[in-house]
Amino acid sequence: MKKLTLATTILASLSLAACASNQGLEKIDSDFASLDNDSDGYISKVEADDDSIWGHFSNIDTNMDNEISRKEFNAYMQLNTGKVATDSEVSESAFKAKIAKFDKIENDFRSLDNDKNGYISVEEADDDDISNHFGYMDGNNDKRISKGEFKGYIKKYGKAVAEDDALKVLRHS
Repeated sequence: MKKLTLATTILASLSLAACASNQGLEKIDSDFASLDNDSDGYISKVEADDDSIWGHFSNIDTNMDNEISRKEFNAYMQLNTGKVATDSEVSESAFKAKIAKFDKIENDFRSLDNDKNGYISVEEADDDDISNHFGYMDGNNDKRISKGEFKGYIKKYGKAVAEDDALKVLRHS
């Protein structure tokens, strides 16, 4: 039992040291939105392979699903502020989403759920005003937005992200 505990402690220390030590890695010079080329709310290995984020990919992809969510990106940037980013704008993106700069969500959940299955898929969001918000709304990273995730996002950010029709979801809660 002591050997297992010791081995686990050593492995954790080495992993922590590897993550904490970003020496020799190219600094990340792009924000999440510019790295997410297909605007699906995730940075895939294909999207990352020709960018400065490539060397950081395995450290950022904490759930090892071969793509980086906004949450993973922001957590990594926040943890390594000043160490991995080339400018303050990229580092700052870890602390607050640039959602205020996105087009506001105009439609209510029902009108965005085109196939009426109770979720807004990436495809449904792609043609609408929520495409930039998708990665922030998808709290459980299942690549679809439930009514609860939609309502939670609108409730949290209110008029900063939503127009009147979208805000109606709060009144009907």
